[in-house]
Amino acid sequence: MATIKLKYNPSAREGKEGVLFFQIIHQRQVKRIYPNINICDEEWDAEHNSVIIPSTADAKRIEYLVSVNESLKECLTRLIVLIAGFEAKGFKYTVQDVVNAFNDSRTAEGVVWFMRRLIEEMRKIGKRSAVKRFKATLNSILRYTQGNEVDWKDVTPTFILGYEEFLMKCGLCRNSTSFYMRNLRTIFNRATEQNFKTAHNLFKHVYMGVDKTVKRAVALDTIRRIRDIDLSAHPSLDFARKVFMFAFYTRGMSFIDIAFLKKKDISNGVLTYSRSKTKQHLSVRIEPATRNLIDSFGNNETSFLLPIITDEYGDYERQYENAYYRVNRNIRKVGEMLGLETKLTLYVARHAWASIAHSNNVSVSTISKAMGHDSERTTIIYLQSLDSSSVDKANGDIIRMMDDGNIK
Repeated sequence: MATIKLKYNPSAREGKEGVLFFQIIHQRQVKRIYPNINICDEEWDAEHNSVIIPSTADAKRIEYLVSVNESLKECLTRLIVLIAGFEAKGFKYTVQDVVNAFNDSRTAEGVVWFMRRLIEEMRKIGKRSAVKRFKATLNSILRYTQGNEVDWKDVTPTFILGYEEFLMKCGLCRNSTSFYMRNLRTIFNRATEQNFKTAHNLFKHVYMGVDKTVKRAVALDTIRRIRDIDLSAHPSLDFARKVFMFAFYTRGMSFIDIAFLKKKDISNGVLTYSRSKTKQHLSVRIEPATRNLIDSFGNNETSFLLPIITDEYGDYERQYENAYYRVNRNIRKVGEMLGLETKLTLYVARHAWASIAHSNNVSVSTISKAMGHDSERTTIIYLQSLDSSSVDKANGDIIRMMDDGNIK
């Protein structure tokens, strides 16, 4: 069976980046495959044949090297799959056959190929949210196509309708199927801009809207119960509770913003950050309770404020996603321990802060600024989705009028 090794060829010119390549050996024949990736000498670990992130690398370089490792993993996986395919067919193949098959798969430029390239582009410019959404959509498409590449000409309105049907059979609700459709439409719009031939009206017959959902908030007394419950015997639940309370203390900060906060973001008792969703710059005064909570997380040797991204030189996206699902799962367990009717999630902290502020006569304009909304209209709609108490009161009054025999 063919063997694969990642190699590094340093540049003959001092200070210039060298080239990475895969060395394929089969039946004593040797060939190279170049994935068009360059790194510096100090970024190569010759002992382990791997790309490393030097301690001197700045944030931009770290981001690049993380993307390099992702690209190399993808190339390696494709090579392994190709070779396994040749072996499974049972006939003789040469190392040149492997190289040709790899290059053919790269130049096919189908839908899957384009999605992977777009994800890589988004990763390089730091668009974490887009990377997450497009990766989820790519994985979903691969499940639909059973891992096969898709030719542009094969993507018709019927193909898209079949994809929606596939998603619904997987148990997804309309909002979830719409999420994938909207992402796929964005990807196809990008492809059209780059002169790929795509069919017209691909998404005409599928649902692309967003059904209104009920946002769940909890009362201040419930927040106190979450804060005060003894979780000393459950460290993972305690960690999730701390993250939840941090979100509440910082006016409902989203988890993605919490995860990527840096220690340097706190200056003179004020935490300043850019909201990932709107890019709006927000400042939050660090109250004593917030400071105590931050300190309770313990020593953190990275540059990040909280120990969510724990490996400074690892894959940020994977660490973030793993932490997000782990914390949400554990905070839900905390809610179950407290016997809450509302399913507890990190979003509940945001909803609760807004609801409690509103019920305590904090102005809409102040709540809007605190939550980083683009406009007060957004805040009004948001608060209306949280608070149905006035409608419930009116309904109760009408029913009581019937019982009392009052006629108006």
